[in-house]
Parts: sequence; C-alpha cells; structure tokens
Amino acid sequence: MAVRRPLFFLRQDFADSIGISAAGNNVTSQPDSTWQTQLAHVAYLYSTAPTVTVSVVSDSGTLSPTMADTRLQAGAEFTPRGTSSAPAETDTAEPSTVTVNHDKLTGPTYDTSLSESSDQGPLGYPVYFDEDEDCIKSMTHQDYVDTFIYATLDEMISSSESSLTNGTFTIAESASVTNYTEVSGSNTVIFSDTRADTSAYSAAGIPETLDQPTTITNYYLQRRSDARVDPTYNLLFLDEDGNLNEISKEDDNAFFTRVKNDIRFFAAEDTNGHKLSYNINGSGNSRGTAMVDTRLDGSGNYQTLAAGLDDYRAQEFPNGSAQTINTYTFKITHV
Repeated sequence: MAVRRPLFFLRQDFADSIGISAAGNNVTSQPDSTWQTQLAHVAYLYSTAPTVTVSVVSDSGTLSPTMADTRLQAGAEFTPRGTSSAPAETDTAEPSTVTVNHDKLTGPTYDTSLSESSDQGPLGYPVYFDEDEDCIKSMTHQDYVDTFIYATLDEMISSSESSLTNGTFTIAESASVTNYTEVSGSNTVIFSDTRADTSAYSAAGIPETLDQPTTITNYYLQRRSDARVDPTYNLLFLDEDGNLNEISKEDDNAFFTRVKNDIRFFAAEDTNGHKLSYNINGSGNSRGTAMVDTRLDGSGNYQTLAAGLDDYRAQEFPNGSAQTINTYTFKITHV
C-alpha cells in the first residue's frame, strides 16, 4: 500500500508556525497535523451517505449473537399456607432466573449500487514528491486509492472515535450524545441490563409478585455525525503545461466528487481487505460501551408473614451482590 503525502503551497503563515521560511521553498508535503484534516474530510464525505449500515428493529435482528439480559425473580409463595407456623425455608421455592433476549440490531447492510471511478490519468490526481527520483509526480490511480480511500478506511475502524470515524456506528449509554445521531430516531433501547429490585419485596407483601425488576443500564446504537471538516490546504495538480495548480476544497469539484463516490464504494465492496463490517463479540476493534448483563448472586432471602389466624406464609426473595454474567461488545472491522 503506497500512501503518498500530497504537496501544497507553503505560505508564510504556516511556515512561521513550524519555524521555517517559505522563501525559496514554496511547495512542501503536508505534515501529519494537516493530513489528518484531509482524511477527516473524506470521512465526512462518507458520513453524508454511508454505504455500510446497522439498523434498529423491533425484533429478529440479524446481527449475532442474540444478547440475553438475565435477572432473579422471587420464588413462588409456598402453598398450602401454614396453620400454626410458617412453612420451612427448605419447603419454599428458590428464586429463579428470568431471561429477556434482545435482538434489535440488523446488519451490516451494504449498498452495492456504486462503481469505482475510472483511472483519470496523470492530470487527474494530486502531486507528491518522489524522493527516489527527486522530483514531483502525479499519483497513479492506485496511489490515490491507497492515500485517500484506504488510509481513511483504516482510520474509520479505530476504537478511538473522532471526526476520522465519521459515519460509523457505536454503542452509548445515552440516547443523546454530542456528535452522534441515535440510529432509530426514537430513542430505542437495543439492550437493557436489569436486576431484581430487592427494595420492592417485603414480608408484608407476601405473596409478592415474582418478577419486580429495575433497570441498571440502557444501551443505544449511535452513528458518528460530526460537522463538516475541511482540509487545511488545497491539493495541487499538474496541468498539461507542467504547471502546478490548486483545486478548491469544495465537495462539488470533480476530484472530491470522485473521492465521495470511491470512499462509499470501497467501504461496501472492497475485495482487498478494507470492506467495513460490524459484529458482536467477534474480531475487530471495540466500539463504544460494552453491553453488560449483571445478576444478583444470592441463594434467596427467606421471609415469613403471620397474616392472621391460621394464616402463616413464606416466600424467598432475590438477594445477593451483582455479578457480571455476560458482556456483549460491539465491534468494527475490515473484511
């Protein structure tokens, strides 16, 4: 993969910021700091119309595995009730496990309606400095793909989210997150960790409702949606007379129109290891907050009630400390 660092006209304001003179050296390669804004601009173009998506459905989602939320519920009240004393603990039903499956994620879904842009020839791509040949050259089509498309797709699968991951998906514990758009549009919880609400059970309430949960954490699918990021400097192209010319940063010029098409095409259809994909607990980089299923670990809180003459009751309630049962990690990767 040949990533070329494009050249730009070195103006005195930038030269001053890095401590050099622009005189006699008015063309230079883009440094890391400004090159990152170039890639962030490409990610922004992708984010305006992503071609690899994950969506939220009511059930029967295709993104495996199904995620299980488990919690304890009370054992059933022992019957028949005692006439002279409460039923013994050994006779009462133990708390049991309630399982709620969540399968609300579908994808990844690929838009395969695009085609790769054609080779534009030497005048259609930015220039770079070839150190081996000690000269300024135009990128080839493959150089362009490696430099603008593959390099951006490499940044987009980072576990560290930023403007460089624009248009990709993540998991959050809030429905409203700065620089993100909640995917369902209606604050849909895709996974919920619940536990037995021990404060809801009391001896005086026997027979208590068996399942009395409380929500610990809700999780939501979010898509990164940063505002537009513009390149710091204009790219340079050769013309037919061998002169260097700048192109504007506007999205509707011919070059960035091709970039937008190609980042969208390669994200969905690349066959050389840069196609985007998502999964749960598979390979790749973790995105956002891991979804955790927790459950109380007690063996039962035995309680009794003398409700009246010849009416002695007993029931076991959930108790114990919270333990992690399962962890579901949303991941992004290349395939």
